[in-house]
Amino acid sequence: MENTTIPELVHPDTVRRAVVPAHWLKYSLLLAGPLLFWVLGYGELLPIAPKMQLVIGVAAWMMVWWISEAVALPVTAFLPIVLFPALAILDLPTTAANYTNPTILLFLSGFVFALAVERHNLHTRIALHIVRLIGTASHRLVLGFMVATAFVSMWVNNTAAALLMLPIAQSVLHLLEDDFRRAGQERQFRPFAVSLLLGLAYSASIGGIATTIGTPTNGVLLGFLRDSYKTDISFTGWFVVGFPLAVLMLTATYLILVRLLFPVRGHALPDASAIIRDKLTALGPIRYSEYAVSALFLLTAIGWIFRAFFVKWLGADFLNDTIIGMSGALLLFLTPDPTSKTGFLFDWSSMNKLPWGILFMIGGGLALAKTLESSGIIGLIGDTVASSGTHDYSGLLVALVGITLLLKIIIANTPLATAALPMVFGIATATGIDPILLGAPVTFAASFAFVLPMSTPPNAIVLATSQVTIRDMIKAGLLLALVGFLLLIAFGSTYKWMTN
Repeated sequence: MENTTIPELVHPDTVRRAVVPAHWLKYSLLLAGPLLFWVLGYGELLPIAPKMQLVIGVAAWMMVWWISEAVALPVTAFLPIVLFPALAILDLPTTAANYTNPTILLFLSGFVFALAVERHNLHTRIALHIVRLIGTASHRLVLGFMVATAFVSMWVNNTAAALLMLPIAQSVLHLLEDDFRRAGQERQFRPFAVSLLLGLAYSASIGGIATTIGTPTNGVLLGFLRDSYKTDISFTGWFVVGFPLAVLMLTATYLILVRLLFPVRGHALPDASAIIRDKLTALGPIRYSEYAVSALFLLTAIGWIFRAFFVKWLGADFLNDTIIGMSGALLLFLTPDPTSKTGFLFDWSSMNKLPWGILFMIGGGLALAKTLESSGIIGLIGDTVASSGTHDYSGLLVALVGITLLLKIIIANTPLATAALPMVFGIATATGIDPILLGAPVTFAASFAFVLPMSTPPNAIVLATSQVTIRDMIKAGLLLALVGFLLLIAFGSTYKWMTN
């Protein structure tokens, strides 16, 4: 879950009257973290080594702050830098190295490309062309916005994808409301609006699972695999699994929203095509800067897709997805652009909008996972599960995915993956199961944020429009969570069968 600014939903006077109790609640939650650390770290409540107790105490402190958001999520990620060296859990150089992990640098390159795309408004042009291509009948508009949002979310973090697409969707809804009235279909407008907005929010979460850089949750899994198992999943290797799952989940979401819960009639809307055409006209002809950003991104994507070929045939053993991504990001800063004030396609001043907090969150999660592993806690959890006689892959898959989806209702994506994956890996290792067979479904489940607005910012963003109610979101989200559960079980079982 990334921090973002959500429009106010209450009157300012109400906010002022609630300041004191709200602050006391924050202060209580703030103190709950260190208090729990003290109890678990020094209370000798668990029959384990003192170092393990301290690690569990720090983990509990971080979880309390992450779940309650007593402080900003990235701030919690600073705790390992201070506490691990001070408590002799992990020295500072080893702790700090997690914050510059290659996975974090890969996400940094993705953020740079996202900012370049936003700066030159390329995302708007792409989204509008996708919507126009799919069609402007009411049900096709929903599908068009879902596909466009999911596509943007494959390369941009989920919150940014929702924020980039929402203004376009709102302007279309505002202008098409009169069309529904003229057609005598006033009652049909609300189901259309709910389907469009919920589809946009859910697509932002679903699209992120398709690529390695689509959401920080993926980065947590990649980082853990690289650090703990020396396993590197390529962009292509992830895509061949993540993309089909995203397509199936997106299809199910569209059918559930448009055909089942909020039926949208397929009649053509006379002004829809004109709205899309006018917006494209307002963008003007495609500019050199848009061509240049597109070309550099395409070049980088080709590098990710064909990396194995380059390594094998060119002898470039040093090459990995992080180096390819950072090379593409570097070229953005070095490519001339005569139409720009700075003379270059991208400049450092545009980096002010980069979500550094997400990078710190991943780093803090990797540092926590490192100590859970080095202290022996992960192994202890795995051995406990193994000694219970539970070795059946299907049973473990159902239990772990189900628990993750339940926790996902109230816990943000990245903190959930950070807390869950080390335990999942410990169980996989102890039971002799390939870690990716359990880790990947749990990671995908951590991105299936459908039920409540606090599950992920895209949900909160569309709720803030006042055209979607919490009841709408819960009704759709619970059904989608069930579909996601079944899909993940099927995918995990199929992948295990294929790898045997």
